[in-house]
Amino acid sequence: MGGRVEGKRTLIVGGGGGLGGATARRFHAEGASVAIVDVDAEAGARMAEALREGPGNGKVLTLATDIGEPGAAREAVDQAAAELGGLDVTVHSAAARESTATVEELAVEEWHEVVRVNLTSMFYLCKYALPHLRADGGGVIVNIASQFGSVATAGRPAYHATKGAVIQLTRALAVENAANGIRAVSISPGAIETNRLLARHKTFERVRERLVPGHPIGRLGLPEEIANAVLFAASDEAAFMTGSDLLVDGGYTAV
Repeated sequence: MGGRVEGKRTLIVGGGGGLGGATARRFHAEGASVAIVDVDAEAGARMAEALREGPGNGKVLTLATDIGEPGAAREAVDQAAAELGGLDVTVHSAAARESTATVEELAVEEWHEVVRVNLTSMFYLCKYALPHLRADGGGVIVNIASQFGSVATAGRPAYHATKGAVIQLTRALAVENAANGIRAVSISPGAIETNRLLARHKTFERVRERLVPGHPIGRLGLPEEIANAVLFAASDEAAFMTGSDLLVDGGYTAV
């Protein structure tokens, strides 16, 4: 018996990072071929090697590129489709590391960079992947949003704005492409124990002290738990799901 995404040709943006890397490992172990797209060439290469040494026998491809530029995005998508023999699934998990600042304090340049990485690069990925998905009879787009796409805190306006836009972009994709057999789902994690949190809170002990109280489940999430949600959304088990935002936030938005 094959895995839940056996034979699926999958492109993962941010595949060298915490959430993207966990998703790459999960998909490859479940039988998918995986193209890792990451601006960090070393992180992408390490993840590709880990996949080749781990369970799963699908193809593994790594592309070191910044898809926040349209030409680079088109080239990466086309190359991944050519080398994998087509595309069935795209996952966008890349996000900028922005400063803590109010709308008034935030530098204009930083606003534009957060929008470029979090939202515009996702638009490019979807724009150039759609013809490949359609040509292969359909597929699934999974975009990583955030619980902060639904609720807000002070000091992160660009992140909140872009993650809310990710949810709405994904809904638009679902409506526009349903007739072509293409589903689109966003995943909204709560605080997940990845290195991104260390940039803001320095140690995981400090991370847990500050962030666990906001999660009624009593702990932070693990990257593997988000990977499981992405796997479900991309699998045939979620065949009736499109235009949905799947909250995996430990109850953060429930209170």
